Amino acid sequence: MRCPFVRSALCGVALLFASTVPGAAQDGVLSGTIFDAETSQPLDGVQIEILGATEEQAGGLLSDAQGRFRVGLAPGTYSVVATMLGFAQRRIDGVSLVAGETTDIEIDMTSRAVRQNPLIVSVSRREEKALESVSTIVTVEGEQIEDRVALSPIEHVKALPGVDVSQTGITQANIVTRGFNNVFSGAMLVLTDNRIASVPSLRVNAYNMIPSTNYDVDRVEVLLGPAAALYGPNSANGVLHVITKSPIDDPGTNVSVATGERGIVQFEGRSAFKIGDNAGLKISGSFMQGEDWNYTDPVEVQQAMDNPDVLNIGARNFDAERAGGELRFDWRPWDDGDGEVIFNAGYNNLGSSIELTGQGAGQAVDWAYSFLQGRLTKGRLFAQAFMNRSDAGESFLLRTGQPIVDNSTMMVGQIQHGWEASESQDFIYGVDLQRTEPKTEGTITGRNEDDDMIDEVGGYIHSKTALSPTVDLVGAVRVDYHSRLEDLVFSPRAAVAFRPAEGHNIRVTFNRAFSTPTTNNLFLDLRAGRIPVGAVGYDIRTLGVPESGFTFLDECVGGVQNLCMQSPFAPGQLPANAGVLWDGLVAALVPEALQPALLNPDAGALGTVLRRFNQETLGFDPDAGPSPIDRMKPTISNTFELGYKGLFGDRLLIAADVYSNRLRDFVGPLRVETPSVFFDPATLQSFVLQRLDPLIQGGLVTPEQASEIIGNFAMLPVGTVAPDQAPSSDLLLTYRNFGDVDLWGADLSFQFFATDQLSITGSYAHVSQECFDFNDDGDCGSSNDIALNAPGNKGSIGARYEDKLLGLTLEGRLRFSEAFPMNSGVYVGEVPGYGVADANVSYQLPWAPQATATVTATNVFDNLRREFLGAPEVGRLVMVRLAYAF
Repeated sequence: MRCPFVRSALCGVALLFASTVPGAAQDGVLSGTIFDAETSQPLDGVQIEILGATEEQAGGLLSDAQGRFRVGLAPGTYSVVATMLGFAQRRIDGVSLVAGETTDIEIDMTSRAVRQNPLIVSVSRREEKALESVSTIVTVEGEQIEDRVALSPIEHVKALPGVDVSQTGITQANIVTRGFNNVFSGAMLVLTDNRIASVPSLRVNAYNMIPSTNYDVDRVEVLLGPAAALYGPNSANGVLHVITKSPIDDPGTNVSVATGERGIVQFEGRSAFKIGDNAGLKISGSFMQGEDWNYTDPVEVQQAMDNPDVLNIGARNFDAERAGGELRFDWRPWDDGDGEVIFNAGYNNLGSSIELTGQGAGQAVDWAYSFLQGRLTKGRLFAQAFMNRSDAGESFLLRTGQPIVDNSTMMVGQIQHGWEASESQDFIYGVDLQRTEPKTEGTITGRNEDDDMIDEVGGYIHSKTALSPTVDLVGAVRVDYHSRLEDLVFSPRAAVAFRPAEGHNIRVTFNRAFSTPTTNNLFLDLRAGRIPVGAVGYDIRTLGVPESGFTFLDECVGGVQNLCMQSPFAPGQLPANAGVLWDGLVAALVPEALQPALLNPDAGALGTVLRRFNQETLGFDPDAGPSPIDRMKPTISNTFELGYKGLFGDRLLIAADVYSNRLRDFVGPLRVETPSVFFDPATLQSFVLQRLDPLIQGGLVTPEQASEIIGNFAMLPVGTVAPDQAPSSDLLLTYRNFGDVDLWGADLSFQFFATDQLSITGSYAHVSQECFDFNDDGDCGSSNDIALNAPGNKGSIGARYEDKLLGLTLEGRLRFSEAFPMNSGVYVGEVPGYGVADANVSYQLPWAPQATATVTATNVFDNLRREFLGAPEVGRLVMVRLAYAF
């Protein structure tokens, strides 16, 4: 302080006074504004607590009518907690104060009503409230995701209504909504930031290949039921949409390390920062390793014994490992903020993992997945282009040791625009282009390698008409072209939504959706196993259906039903008559001294029967003969749904949906379609005993020797009734479209806020039928039947407690699933029911509030259960994580 001489005495007193008032010149000032996150209106009377400040400094602090508060505090770093009845607590950590300076913060608070009625984008690619949507959407918010240690996104959706999750390893799972699950499944449309996230060409949803970390995810939205009117093909079984954070809106750095049972170690990190006021950059990455649950496949064991010189059969590596990362740049060049340009790239390497396929398990070794994406939004315009790539590395099938080569690419371009014609009429329209290019070097698509590209084009228009303030009418139609299908596919949609009161929505909808044949359905050509027969044998081959379908020539006179066969015992096409091979087989299989007595049978002396290989028992069952297979068609789903969602007293949210679904031309699993040719046991026995009787009477042959000869020939498949399009003796497994499948179901759920800190949730789902007996044998468990591969009844109940002041979150849930039949690829049988309990505790350390310790336990009581055939028994998994936010 400068003082004129004449005022020196007064200045000295002032300086003395300033030095004796504690902190008067050393304090910083914290100034804040609190507002409603939905309305942006200031909130009056919000209780403000500042962790690290004394009661004298910040006790009884409340926001004023303008939502403002102001307090002087000693320099340092604080945590600010805002509490108000009817709103979720908000906590802001890392608020730094500097002496003599003012720090301004803004706190947005979310009401209970908004928490139960969040904004969603998956129905129309534009924001709308969940309670006003004509589709059923369930969400998992980012805060819940960050509070849980998870090795893949599947952990966050296990308890959602209508969602079927079958866990097959520590990071592997198959997910659909409302049934029709499968191994190696792509039935559910999985998106990350509007980008198709499945592995290209194989169209499998490998959730452990999604590069996003838990810190990237803003929320997960799951759309129950069909969604083809907007998303086009392969959305008939629902949509799972992972939406990530913008670096502009969520800057900062998060890092964590987790460890747990089964030797699990996981590192995750995300760093995002703003560039000026309208741009931002994010980089994130993760690494995980651990030991998967063990399982021994008896088929692999047998195949390894039968093929000792073939490498990799049964060579399972239970050490799971993955690493990945993403880079994202956001730019908002327009002053009005109504638009943005986003570039995103990601890479994931699945170092080691065991994945179930329709041909048995596969061992992934350095399987890489990558993508590039560009997006533009401006007003009602949405446009994007992306490319997904796959590189299967050194992966191989465990039942055959055959390498898997997949260097496939998917390229997609999409554009959508909206037009508000009037206050009561709105339109959305768009076009999608997609090219899928499989590249397998003959390992997966075999003979089809040079003719397996798929092009798809789709266009759609949506109309939403407000008939009154409480009634909306929605109509839509979509047309899709697929280069490998015979006809165009039409997907209409109609819905009426009625809002009888604020927070209540009743809707009636009709949706037609479709799923196109996969590249496996169309182009698969892969050896899946072998049945040894002496020095020869039969390969088990999986084959896609060509455009001509499969036909069986019936012009071989002398064969059963005039059918033709191929045999490893003789070249060329032969009548399906075991007797034509008799003399050659006798010369090869019968002792030389007995051969003259058995050669040259009379015509008709030896009968022929057909049998079909049973994938479940590995034996041969009686068969009536083959039936032709038409070219593949899309599976059409027609769904009628009645739904209700209502909010009571801003505390209780109830959702109920009842639906009826008819599927036409459902694509069944891989099954054996080529019968094998056998000697008729009755005529075989009669002939052999008649020819050998003189030798038996003379003591040259014992009855036991004769019985052994009869048994050997009776069990010998001598040929295969092969289709005209694949003339070989291989046992052929392929796909076919079945007839209509009808079912109905219901999804029920609730969320109850007992307090602003304690919420209770519950869900229940029912499907009317778990299996469809297509061969009418009264047994809905054979390989010829169609299974839902999901339980008819399942449910969950959970509770979550949050105290931002303490920095404590407690969560627990119970899940149950009843038993169900399974028929998926080579896996046929019954999956047992189960019940499990999960728990989670997250705690911000009071001496380091930017650090959080979390303990997550799935299957707390270690209830071993197998959720899919061919998968290991899944046990308890406890993980501990320490996270730090900068």
